[in-house]
Amino acid sequence: MPVLTQLEGTTITGTVDSPVVTLPPTSVLNDFGAGQSFDGYRVQDDETGPATVAAGEFLTPVIDEEPLPGTYLGSGILSTAGLRVGNPAGGLLSPNLGLSAQINPVGVDYFRDGEGNVYFISDAPLTADRLLVTVTVKLTGLPSETLTVPLSELNDTIADLDPTGLLVPLLPGVDDLAQSLLDSAVISTTIDADGTLELPDGDFEVVCFAAGTLIDTPDGPVAVQTLRPGDLVMTRDNGAQPLRWTGSQRLSAVALARNPRLTPVRITAGALGINTPSRDLIVSPQHRVLVRSRIAQRMFGTFEVLVAAKQLLSLDGFELATDLAEVEYFHIMFDRHEVIRSNGADTESLYTGVQALRMVGPAARQELLTLFPDLVDAGRATLPARDLPQNRMVRKMAERHQRNACALVG
Repeated sequence: MPVLTQLEGTTITGTVDSPVVTLPPTSVLNDFGAGQSFDGYRVQDDETGPATVAAGEFLTPVIDEEPLPGTYLGSGILSTAGLRVGNPAGGLLSPNLGLSAQINPVGVDYFRDGEGNVYFISDAPLTADRLLVTVTVKLTGLPSETLTVPLSELNDTIADLDPTGLLVPLLPGVDDLAQSLLDSAVISTTIDADGTLELPDGDFEVVCFAAGTLIDTPDGPVAVQTLRPGDLVMTRDNGAQPLRWTGSQRLSAVALARNPRLTPVRITAGALGINTPSRDLIVSPQHRVLVRSRIAQRMFGTFEVLVAAKQLLSLDGFELATDLAEVEYFHIMFDRHEVIRSNGADTESLYTGVQALRMVGPAARQELLTLFPDLVDAGRATLPARDLPQNRMVRKMAERHQRNACALVG
């Protein structure tokens, strides 16, 4: 499970092709923020899923099911200078008596969130039992010993390598060597902009409609795959609105098997309320549907909220569509985030803003930036069509609806 560790006070300078990370006076473990383990990433790319993320591409770690949108900056190495404890007698006993140790370099990936905070992404927490140290000990008359051990075991290892019991009393500071390594300054490094982040299978999610979904237009329901930019679609708040952009992605059986997080959610007819949807609706797990109920009003202060389909899987009528051999997903986007009718249910369009860039591949991303140049500003405020409650609160809301036998759309 990957770990995200914030680097407070870190700055990124240089160009996109040659960025440089500069750390403040920082020592290993002592100054790093606590690492946060997370389950995966929310991105989208080609039909086989985004196996690789390159520098400058959008990346969204999902921590406790809450996304942290940002940008992948490249790979790098976390390392410290080596420490040596020498012979305090100035060579009177033996010029070879001594010990050296260095924390092994750790490969990391750099990530910056939308507010400019910089993080390490590592395979394991940066803790004393995870960081490895290479230690070399030289005692008079004995061959040198070189071992690689966890930092937390360093002092015990030195004691095991000193059967004579001479090293510790002769070399002041040996007892504090582990702490000295913790206090060692981290060396600032140049980010490798050519570095890439390999995403584990199943560690990313998408937001879109499945092919065959009927979208309400002024001329009646139209299959989503036939819609094109400029076509008018009926919206809940602003009447008929022209589509600004459409996109698609096909996931094969192999891709779905490799990436189970992409398995669509089937919302069966009537699962949201009376005749809502009017026929089974297939959406990606993160696609939001509209909930309108008194329970929503009591919990969130508004009758209508948009919630991800995957957060409703505990309810009757919501299930993973594991029977589908493959799925083709479609995005539709307006000038703003809209609520539209799909198979008779109110659902969201692609959210205008940084999220739109996270959900598509490089070619489509460039097209979106041409249409919406303001999207390049990651801090640009974008208003959702409805409130978007946190996922954990949505699950509580679902439990209350089930417990009270209350429809999600009343």
